[in-house]
Amino acid sequence: MKNIKLNVPIISGILILLVVMGSCKKKKTAPTLTLNGDSAITMCVGDEYIEAGASAVDAYGDDVEVMITYGYLDVTSSGIYTIGYSATDKNENVSTAEVTITVEVCASSMLGDYTISSDCQALGIDLISNDQSILPGLNQNQFIIDNFNFAISQITASVEGSNITVPQNTFTIGSPPLSTDVTISGAGTVNETGTEMVINYTYDAGIAGSGTCTATYTRN
Repeated sequence: MKNIKLNVPIISGILILLVVMGSCKKKKTAPTLTLNGDSAITMCVGDEYIEAGASAVDAYGDDVEVMITYGYLDVTSSGIYTIGYSATDKNENVSTAEVTITVEVCASSMLGDYTISSDCQALGIDLISNDQSILPGLNQNQFIIDNFNFAISQITASVEGSNITVPQNTFTIGSPPLSTDVTISGAGTVNETGTEMVINYTYDAGIAGSGTCTATYTRN
């Protein structure tokens, strides 16, 4: 019987080489990228935005740097904005994520003093005051028009997106027996910054006439 001699150093070297080669094989698993906040956010024009950022770990459990790769946000103007995030590990595996931010005009975006230009008159009397103020209402969409006219101190209105709604209000002009009740309501739009409104009013002053008129509100 022949004796078989094993060259232990050679075999050990081969095993070590295989282990090293196995450990050096690049993993193709992309990093796990996690947003620190919601992926969809809605906020009001003028609100403060706090960047929540994101975090990432690679397939080995090590932290990976996250970078903002595109997008911007303008909190002074309504619109839909996106911010993109990306993380690349040491093996060039890439993960991405995106946050969508919807900025809307809310009642809080519109607060302040306004100068009004309008053609709203009945019996030679202005139905809309030339100087009014927008005050906060009971919720995000409701606001109060202060100093609306000579007869109505305040009325409530609402904003939904760019649309303005003024519900019907009733007041009296003139003195008996020449007085008449006037009903007035309105609908219009607000610009993307919440600083200008155009409201089309519909009024009915009975025997004094009825019709439509336009009032443009510009924040001082």
